[in-house]
Amino acid sequence: MDAEAKERLVDEFRACLEDWAEESLEGGIRNEPPVDLSLLFAELSVLRNEVRIEARQFKTALDDMRALTELLREQNQRLTRDLERARETMGSTQRQSERRLLLDLLDVRDRLDAAVSVFRGYQPSFIARFASAETKLAHGLGEGIELTLRRLDDLLVDRRVRPIEAVGGHLDPNTMRAVSIEVLPAHFSGEVLREVRRGYMREDELLRPAEVIVNKLENPS
Repeated sequence: MDAEAKERLVDEFRACLEDWAEESLEGGIRNEPPVDLSLLFAELSVLRNEVRIEARQFKTALDDMRALTELLREQNQRLTRDLERARETMGSTQRQSERRLLLDLLDVRDRLDAAVSVFRGYQPSFIARFASAETKLAHGLGEGIELTLRRLDDLLVDRRVRPIEAVGGHLDPNTMRAVSIEVLPAHFSGEVLREVRRGYMREDELLRPAEVIVNKLENPS
């Protein structure tokens, strides 16, 4: 309530008291002591001052509460931003660590795949056929490497890693890198003929580009 409204209420109350005093005198109420209006007005003035002081104190407290609320809101927003940055940094760091680990696993897979190819192409000599123990050992070693390779492939699948299908398709500069070219008229220009090193994707992210040999014709039809 503003000061003008308070003054208006006090004036209206004073007028009511004056009317009530006049009516009491005119009605014959002579035995009761007259109302001391000056004392009453003084008490009202004191009451009005107390109300003003309490209103100012309440306004000050309200302003302090608003300032505290605004400070808490700003701190909450700052804390939320800090948590988001920390979460993003942690996620990025973890993803980079997983990427390095997966690249190391792909290098191991390349070596295992090369070893499996060697064992699959292994044909024991005539003399080696008489050494049954050595021949069985070689076959057992080859089977163990193949089993390890399959388990590694299952692990890569669980990590959402898939090979890039390159051979027979067009050269994709986003996922492939041509390391050599050949000229084969039976194939179209830009066709991927062979893989030197297989490429891999992790979901929609390029993990390792494929290194390929590409066909190139001088005058492609």
